[in-house]
Amino acid sequence: MRTALAIMVWIFWACLLGQAARGAEQAGTAGAAPAGAASAGPTLGPPQTARWRVGMIVTAAGGPVARMTGATSVPMDWPEQQVKLVGQDLSPGVAVNFKAYKNTARQMVVVFPPVAGGREVRAVLTLEIVRRSLGPPQQPERYVLPDPKKLPGPLKEYLGPSPYIESSHPRVKALAGEVGADQAKAWDKVRAICDCVRQKIHYQKDAPLTGVVEALDKGTGDCNQLTSTFIAICRAKGIPARTVRIPGHCYPEFYLEDAAGQGYWFACEAASDQAFGSVQQQKPILQKGDNFRLKTETYRFLPETLTGLQRPGGGQPQLKLVCEPAGE
Repeated sequence: MRTALAIMVWIFWACLLGQAARGAEQAGTAGAAPAGAASAGPTLGPPQTARWRVGMIVTAAGGPVARMTGATSVPMDWPEQQVKLVGQDLSPGVAVNFKAYKNTARQMVVVFPPVAGGREVRAVLTLEIVRRSLGPPQQPERYVLPDPKKLPGPLKEYLGPSPYIESSHPRVKALAGEVGADQAKAWDKVRAICDCVRQKIHYQKDAPLTGVVEALDKGTGDCNQLTSTFIAICRAKGIPARTVRIPGHCYPEFYLEDAAGQGYWFACEAASDQAFGSVQQQKPILQKGDNFRLKTETYRFLPETLTGLQRPGGGQPQLKLVCEPAGE
């Protein structure tokens, strides 16, 4: 039985990779140029390969617990990231499936069997991640701002507000009207937005999470506020932008087109002094986007969840999320 479940995980994984690749094309996720290649889009650095463990471990504390269902984010393929399932640690009776969200994020959905008091059940995958750094395009002056009216449907989502990103607020709109107004080229306009954010919000590690307007008032924030403010100003100027989430960090992407109307996503580090258009991160990408609706709630980041019925006289499930380099 355990072998059959393991085979099913591999099959689901392979199917989801194919769906993600097709969905990325439909969502306008253009490729990037390998290092040294004279091509369009962001420049990819050399590949760096690492293995990561992702998943969930549940312990029944104080007595037995009933059947539970958990969900946690797992990496997926992007032009700068390729993901391969190379191992899995599944306790007997554990069933794993995968759910894609808008082809920009996915979660492993785990059904845990009843657990005796003091025992634990595991659903942990080992992934081989090939990750590349991102650099600016070789000819940034060739890119132009997209016409918001002509954008495909999936991209229009990245023009409106989302949790903690108040792009329609009058203060954000006023700032967007000022920033980059003296720049003729699209790349220079977006660079001006990044410079403005770095000037107005000083980095403070582990700052309390706030929205953009409050961050502008306080003048401080961490990667969350700096990223959200950059995205909000971009959206207020009609430039699609979105959040990229990696373990313990986030950074923004923005969308420009070439003269033929082909679109490309470019990344930058709003929360550091890295050169504009460069991201040197090697941690796996967990999510792109920041407006996920689950039932009646909308989330900036997909939540990690564990739900189930309370057994009378039973214990409490203790959840440990796993997202770490393999071997640690």
